Amino acid sequence: MPPLTTLALTAGLALLGALAGAAAGRVIPLFSRHEPEPDDESGPPPPTCPHCGTEVPWPRWAPLPPRFLGNAGCQVCERRVRAPAVTPWLAALLVGILAFTSVDRSVTEIVAFSAFAIWGALLTVVDARVHRLPNRLVLTFYPVALALLGLATLTTPDTTDRLVSALVGMAGLAAFYWVLWFIYPAGMGWGDVKMAGLLGLFLGWGGLGSVVSGTFLAFLFSATFGLTLMALGRANRKTAIPFGPFMILGAFAVITAGDPLPLLLE
Repeated sequence: MPPLTTLALTAGLALLGALAGAAAGRVIPLFSRHEPEPDDESGPPPPTCPHCGTEVPWPRWAPLPPRFLGNAGCQVCERRVRAPAVTPWLAALLVGILAFTSVDRSVTEIVAFSAFAIWGALLTVVDARVHRLPNRLVLTFYPVALALLGLATLTTPDTTDRLVSALVGMAGLAAFYWVLWFIYPAGMGWGDVKMAGLLGLFLGWGGLGSVVSGTFLAFLFSATFGLTLMALGRANRKTAIPFGPFMILGAFAVITAGDPLPLLLE
């Protein structure tokens, strides 16, 4: 990639990351923690204003609520959401993805994986805060992800096999997590199952070995974190730790640093 193109793309991604971070920061507080009673079948609450509790208008087709992407406040109390400061590190994340992946990826591929980074960062913070992977954020990203990777296939030569591998990875990883949930529902959240297909899609773009490596790292990171908390006396075997952030972290690690599996098998 020519230096001037790289510089322009770096600046563009930094700006995109900053704007996405600002928007994501306004969305994160809309989700509250949900700890249902055993006989509660109502499901988690919809996104609501953290000040007055009014449900936020969120079209089913929209990955994010249009009203809160700007600087508008709640339509009832008109108060604005004060968000976590995610803008700087989300901008840095997008630039980091460019630095690690620009060698063998086209511009359309970088755009697709940047969208994945934005989405993954948003879900990581939400799940860490409220132990939820909301359908509004997970399911609405499926068509976006498929469209972006489909566009990358159409505009980049010799990527048809990558798309096939990505689709196989999506189906395979979703099935794997569904089996884990079916065997032991208490140890695996249904939100993790729904999100697994998206991780498999982007990991599978790099090969099915990447899907295996990203999944292994997710469990490794989660176990390491849990054992560390237990060693520090801040958790026990019954402490609930959200698994979604580790799933996303494992995927990011393989996508940015590469799949370590071929090296281990040599």
